[in-house]
Amino acid sequence: MLAVERQQRILDMLSKSRAVTTTRAAKVLAVSAETVRRDFEKLAAEGRLSREHGGAVPANDGRRDLPLDSREMASVSEKEAIARVARALIQKGDTLFFDASSTVFHLARLLADHEVTVLTNALKIAAELARQPAVEVILLGGVVNHGSLSCEGSLADQMLESYHIQKAFMSCRGLDAERGVSEANAEQAGLKRKIIRLSDQTIVLADSTKMGLKSSYFFASLEDIDTLITERPPGKQVKRALQGSGGKLLLPAEEEPA
Repeated sequence: MLAVERQQRILDMLSKSRAVTTTRAAKVLAVSAETVRRDFEKLAAEGRLSREHGGAVPANDGRRDLPLDSREMASVSEKEAIARVARALIQKGDTLFFDASSTVFHLARLLADHEVTVLTNALKIAAELARQPAVEVILLGGVVNHGSLSCEGSLADQMLESYHIQKAFMSCRGLDAERGVSEANAEQAGLKRKIIRLSDQTIVLADSTKMGLKSSYFFASLEDIDTLITERPPGKQVKRALQGSGGKLLLPAEEEPA
C-alpha cells in the first residue's frame, strides 16, 4: 500500500470514530507502529489531523464539539498536571460543580478521601466519584448528549437553583483574551453561564491548546473567571485581562498565583 493510500485510510478512520490510536491503525493497515507515527506526523504537518498522546484526533476546530473519546486522548499529561493544581483548591465540606470535560474528569479521579459534595452533569464523572465513599455525588438530570455523555436541558437548570455552589470547576473549547470563554454546544454554554452566576468561585481548567480559540457560543468573559489553571503561561493578553479583574493564574510548575 502506498503512503498516500495509508494516509487516506487513516483520515477515513478518523471521520468515523473521531479518534485513532497508533496501535489500532497499525493493525488495520498491517504496518508497524513507527510507520503509522510517521503518517500521523505528515498529516499533522498538513493540518489534516492533530497528534495526541497515543494516537490522533481530527484537526482542532474550536467550533466543533468533539466526542468524549477524542477529548480523552488529547493532552493527557497536561490535563493531569492541571488537575493536580486544581485539587489543592478543594477543601473539606465544599460543595462543587464539575462539568463534563475530560480535564475535570482527571480532577475527579484525585478526590479520594475528600469529604465534599459534587454536582455534575457528566455521567462518567458521576460514575468515577461514586467509587469514592467520602464524596457525595449529585447527578443533574436532563437529556443525555451522546457525544459528551452529559445531561443537558431545563431539568439540569432547575436542579441547580436548589444548591449553593462554592467552587465551579469547568473547561471550555476556546479561550480568547478579548471575547472570553466559549463552547461548541449551545446547551453546555447556557448551563455554564448559569453555573457561573450561582457559584462563589469559577475555576477554569484549560490546557494551552484552547488558548486563542473562539468557539461558537461564548458563556463568560475573563472578568467572570476567578482562577485560570493551565500548564504553561497563556500569553500577555490573557494574563493582563485576568489581572485587570482580580483573577488568578495558576501553573503546575509553581502552583501559586502568577
